[in-house]
Amino acid sequence: MLSQNILVRTGNILSLNEAKAKASQNPTDELIETLKIILRDNEGTGENPIIIQGVEDNALQDINREDVKITVKVFISSPDVSLLKEAVDQVCSFLHINAIESLVIAYSSKESPEELLESLKHLWAGVEEYVKIGKLSSVGLSDLNTNMFIDLFQWANIKPNIVQISLATCCVVPPALQTFTKENDVQLLTHNDPGQILPQEDLNRIFNANTSSYWVTRYQIHLKCRGILSSKGYLIYVNKKTK
Repeated sequence: MLSQNILVRTGNILSLNEAKAKASQNPTDELIETLKIILRDNEGTGENPIIIQGVEDNALQDINREDVKITVKVFISSPDVSLLKEAVDQVCSFLHINAIESLVIAYSSKESPEELLESLKHLWAGVEEYVKIGKLSSVGLSDLNTNMFIDLFQWANIKPNIVQISLATCCVVPPALQTFTKENDVQLLTHNDPGQILPQEDLNRIFNANTSSYWVTRYQIHLKCRGILSSKGYLIYVNKKTK
């Protein structure tokens, strides 16, 4: 069985009228429709990985870098810190930037609480390394229970200053988490991302093969002065197995 890595860079999906017309507010629907359009309209280049480039992203052209805020969320299911770094590096390379203002990690796994904490520590070590060299500023995690977040916070040398919780699974913010974030100057945010942004069956269907995801990364570029979202895009890195 042949194995091939594929990197898809959607570019600014706000310029994809077809995707906007078809996709609902659900991030999974948005991503699936975007991938279908990008894969249909663009040829891959390179051998391994194959790089499939979508629309251009010109949001940072002719603008002062200090006037924009770039936020990134990495959806990953492996504790391999090199994959996390690769996800961050690919965004920086694609947007031609040296640093990201805000990074949130969404780590999904079926590990036990003890294993989950160890996996998060592995990933967080990479986050701390990138904060130290100035590649990341605000950093945080998504969808951890209160005790898990506190345990990681107390262990970390560079503390997470963002925590995201899903309104789909938690309609009321846990009081203990609310208190802890206030006392420790952590930004508490809500989101509507599903637990798995690109389900396995959809992944296989999109690429017409047995496909596994290394990571999915979403970036957003906001104009600070007006709070306007000027660009939004995805980078998806997968492994495709064919006979």
